[in-house]
Amino acid sequence: MYTKDFEIRWSDLDANRHVANSSFVDFMTETRLSYLRENGFTQKKFEEFNIGPVIFSEEIYYIKEIRSNETIKISLELLANTSDFKYSKFAHCIFNSDRKLCLYSETFFGWFNLTERKLVVPPLEIRTIFLTISKADNYQILDDNISLKNPKIPFGKSI
Repeated sequence: MYTKDFEIRWSDLDANRHVANSSFVDFMTETRLSYLRENGFTQKKFEEFNIGPVIFSEEIYYIKEIRSNETIKISLELLANTSDFKYSKFAHCIFNSDRKLCLYSETFFGWFNLTERKLVVPPLEIRTIFLTISKADNYQILDDNISLKNPKIPFGKSI
């Protein structure tokens, strides 16, 4: 399982003096991109293929607060994907210095062509990297005809 450590800084805190939700999102994003970088898919590769990840939803479940001066460990596992990896989900667990679970998150995303401005199947290099990542215990294959219309969204609502 891939993990990355972060030291909590004063600037990562919110008004309640624990880690701000925006800081958690930044840490998890850096963990995902770090995994890609360490496996050869750098920012230069994103430019070369003219793509970028686009997040559709990120669910965060807070379990225990984390305060300043702690070192946290963030895990990254593949939670789900379509057969071509056009759509994927990652699971993150964030552990405090005592190795206690403090946060669980699921990130649902796809790949966006920056010229065509549409979702695309990622290049073979990314698909190959994703074949090697640890899978979550509840890993699943997503239907290739997945709908991005989440039933939680009040489509048609107006004011």
